[in-house]
Formats: sequence, structure tokens, C-alpha cells
Amino acid sequence: MSSRLEMHHYETIVAVSDTGSVTAAAGRLHVSQSAVSHRLAEAERRLGGRLFERRPSRGMQPTPAALALCQAAHRAMPDLGRAERDFMRSVGGTTATVRIGVGSYDCYHWLAPFAAAANERLEGLLLELVVIGDAPAQRLADGTADLVLAPGPAQGTNEALHVFTDELVLVTHPGHRLASRSWIGPEALAEEDYFTYNRQPSPGFEYERFLRPSGVSPRTITVLEQTGAIAEMIAADFGVSILSRWAMSPWMDTGRLTAVRCGRSGLELEWSALMRAETDDDAPERQVANAIVAWLGDPKHS
Repeated sequence: MSSRLEMHHYETIVAVSDTGSVTAAAGRLHVSQSAVSHRLAEAERRLGGRLFERRPSRGMQPTPAALALCQAAHRAMPDLGRAERDFMRSVGGTTATVRIGVGSYDCYHWLAPFAAAANERLEGLLLELVVIGDAPAQRLADGTADLVLAPGPAQGTNEALHVFTDELVLVTHPGHRLASRSWIGPEALAEEDYFTYNRQPSPGFEYERFLRPSGVSPRTITVLEQTGAIAEMIAADFGVSILSRWAMSPWMDTGRLTAVRCGRSGLELEWSALMRAETDDDAPERQVANAIVAWLGDPKHS
């Protein structure tokens, strides 16, 4: 019997199942929320039953009848993706496609210079950028990404190659009252409007290491899931945040943002190239990871 659903239906089912949200699934698939809702409705119409139900504490979850279908889609999608890449390698000049994501930060200012510099070393490898948000371990596990450049402690059982040492800094408008300080303590944020990109604090970042031990909380906290949007709001003097100095360097280099050290000794932030633990020594993603380490590990580029 021929399948009643098409590839885009299964992609949508996997995205909603993974994220528990139509909004988050739309972001992963780079389509509108209405497109995701339309695909789900069409899939349910073709199959004759509901695929998901909304649970207050867990978001969109597969119905009991749809659970096996969701699990099969999870297994099949990565296999199909690999089969497509194998086919393209066999008929074209590209030997492999490596999907790269950046954890936590939507910062890609390094990618084009890196690709140009590493072109000969990575001959035959196609670099494909994927958006992964704040869950690099999950995106590696489900096959969304092959390699993740990620800040902070490594998550899960993935292999981590150290790339460079960065710093978490208070990011402000150049005219902000704190911008001229050489460093700040947590108490300086008590009267500030604060932006963050994640709803739950990540281990090893500013909340755990700087704010929570002091018991200080900013006056207001606003969640914006895109760090680029946070940078623009701070550049317009709507608030402050604690972010990666390197990730914010495009705004700082143009004078739109200012960085202030957090604490006298600062907050170091390690960046790593994450791969699945079973990655072979000669795998394409390891070749790219080694090239990233060599490129960004050079102080001129980090």
C-alpha cells in the first residue's frame, strides 16, 4: 500500500514531537506556524485520526495511536537524509555534507572567513548551516546536526574538542551608566532590565556562576530566544545582558555595544566543537572540527 503521507508531513511530525510546540517546530523547519498547523491538519485528515494532544506540563505530545508512527518517523528521517547525501556524493563532486550548528548563540560572523580559509583543506566537503538553539546534544542525537560549535560545559556523552577560551561579559549600550566601569558585581544588576535567550538557566553560565550565589535578581527579565535580537535591543538602550564577548564582537567592533567584565576576575567561557561520541577518526565532521579548532584556536580569529 502506498504511503498516505508525504515527506514534509513526516518532517513536521518529527519536529513537533521533538519540540512539543508548533511554534518551535516552525522555527526548526524555517516555515510559518500556520504552515505547520496546516501540515498537521492535512496529515490527520489523510490518516483519519489525531496525531498530537496538548498536555499542560509537556506541550504537544503524540497520541497513543500516533506514538508508533512518530517513532518510525524519527528512525527513518536520519536514514533518508544519509541516503540522500550518499547519492549526491556518488554523482557529484561533493564527497560529503557536514551540517554545522552553533549552540545558544545565533552568531555566524566567523563562518564565511573560516570556509574561505579552509577551502583547500576541506575540498569536496559541503558545509551546511543548521539552526539548533539551546540544545546541541539533542540536535546531534537526532541527526539534525553533525557538528556543533557550542559554549559552556559539554552536554551528554558527545565528544568535545576545545576550540578557544572566551568570556561572559555584561553587554550594554555605550551610553549606559555601567558602560564605563572596568568590572561589575551582581548587585549592579538589581535595577536593570535584563534580556536572556533561554527560559531555563543553563549549567555553567552566568546565572549559576554569577547571579544565583549573590541572591541578586535583575529588576525585570525578558526572554528573547535570538541573541541577535537581544543585541539589537541593547544597542537601542532597552536593557542589558550577560553574553559571550566573542559572539557579540560584530556589535562591539562597530561601537554599538560595550562589554564590562563580570566580577574582578571575569567569567571564562569555553567553546568546544561537539561531535557524536562514535565519530570515526576520518569522518568528514571530524575533518571540519579539526579545521575549526585550527582556525578559531588562532587568537587572530577568536
